[in-house]
Amino acid sequence: MTRVALYARYSSEGQREASIEDQFRNCEQYSQRENQWTVIYRYFDKAISGATHHRESYQQMLKDAQAACFDVLLVDDLSRLSRDQVETEMVRRRLVYWGIRLIGVSDGIDTAKRGHKVIANFKGMMNEVFLDDLRDKTRRGMVGQVLKGYHGGGRIFGYRLVPQLHPTQRDPYGQPIRVGTRLEIDEAQARWVKWIFEQYADGMSPVKIVEELNRRNVPPPGIAYRRRSTRSPSWCASALYGNVKYGLGMLNNRLYKGEMVWGRSRWEKDPDTKKKRRFLCDERDWIKHKDENLRIVDDQLWECVKQRQESVHDASLAIREKLHANARTGRGPKYLFSGLLTCGQCGYRFVIIDPSRYGCSGWKYRGLSVCTNTIMASRKLIEKILLESIKHDLFTPERIAVFTREASMLLAKRQHEQNLVQNRQPVRLSQVEQEIENLLAAIKAGIVTPRTKHELEKAEAEREVLIRASELGRQRSEEIASFLPNAVDRFKTLLDDLAGALQVHVDRARGILRVLLGEKILLHPTSNGVERFLTAEISGNYAGLVRLATGKNKFGGGQGS
Repeated sequence: MTRVALYARYSSEGQREASIEDQFRNCEQYSQRENQWTVIYRYFDKAISGATHHRESYQQMLKDAQAACFDVLLVDDLSRLSRDQVETEMVRRRLVYWGIRLIGVSDGIDTAKRGHKVIANFKGMMNEVFLDDLRDKTRRGMVGQVLKGYHGGGRIFGYRLVPQLHPTQRDPYGQPIRVGTRLEIDEAQARWVKWIFEQYADGMSPVKIVEELNRRNVPPPGIAYRRRSTRSPSWCASALYGNVKYGLGMLNNRLYKGEMVWGRSRWEKDPDTKKKRRFLCDERDWIKHKDENLRIVDDQLWECVKQRQESVHDASLAIREKLHANARTGRGPKYLFSGLLTCGQCGYRFVIIDPSRYGCSGWKYRGLSVCTNTIMASRKLIEKILLESIKHDLFTPERIAVFTREASMLLAKRQHEQNLVQNRQPVRLSQVEQEIENLLAAIKAGIVTPRTKHELEKAEAEREVLIRASELGRQRSEEIASFLPNAVDRFKTLLDDLAGALQVHVDRARGILRVLLGEKILLHPTSNGVERFLTAEISGNYAGLVRLATGKNKFGGGQGS
């Protein structure tokens, strides 16, 4: 029996959820035409662009492919895997190396056939060109809408979106066709826009402004957005001061003075990190026009705000020039517990408030109405106390017993999965050995064709993969067998590694802590009647300890989460 997996994806560009069913049906029909092909896995990602590889089902499919959970992967066409040419080529290479046959049903790509590399690379290039064309066409259409006077962006605080309907044309459901969207001042929000400008011009800082807005329960700009977080949205200072250069932030939005600017910046993806970065476009390409109907603040108030921004900027420059090396701009150093400390009262991160102390970002940047935890603690003191607690209090004999139980369950599961793979490997290895013998016998009998040579090379390559996989399985089994008897000693070794990493590589130490402790350490404001202080709530991540001790973690440090 040949085990078959299906992968389907649709993005949001004019597609619908039924597209997944259509792709699966096409792949299943192909599978039914083959002998003894059985579909055992179905992976799909809904409404996710093929330009990104950060897709949950896509990543799970790759993990299962590496674990040899199936033999053939069917996709409707290669663009379902990725619209990125480099990613498409990398996934094709991975699947071939893992011994997984990749078939694109609609575009005729089959990695078992000779010459598939040329076709796959050509299709990958065409898929990437499709994305470029789609971006250009989308921008062209948006430019056309903006030139007609329609709105070419999303929601803006202070305005409401008003659909513009065609007077005569109807869609298939009999409803008027939407030809564009115009902005209209929302008086309830506009008064707060003007209030923000007035307060800043009078000398109030953005932090104090948002603190007052949150205290008065003024709905923030993102109140109507679709949110994944269950935390109630609130005002943040960065929504006000933004970035003057890119025109970001309420205090820099020229629309409030009746001047629309479109096409100021663009996004480009970094080829190494795959993260998008904003770039400023040539000012000659910006689209500008005046619309007094959209004015909320007058020119005098606008100029007062700009003058104060300039004075604040000049004062900051003067301070930096005097402080020299002690004045930091941009991203600061990565401290040991950065990204792990969380306020137990509001749920926001503890961040570096000044060069030597941690404080709650909810209080610092959103005000007392969001969080009253104003306690700041020395960074060095926090590091010293928490490290001592990890070494002496966290993994006590009682908790080590819990760890041993958790480890036993995790390792037993891993052993079971490994056994399933190992049990299939000898059977397949025997089949491949027989295929090689038959091909050699055919060659000795004088049956030598290009296909014979290709099949022999393919069989020998598969034999090497199976042999290496079998050896790796035995090594993992030995690791599992030797782990539990020495669990406590291994944990102490990890703590020694942590101490060593602190001396030379903070990122690696933070990676160890993240796996040992999980994603957060809660800091609760506490009082004994005389003074206020913070108490830390930490818990051991025993599954993470197993991964560390067996070498299955790469210490993925980083700044925050």
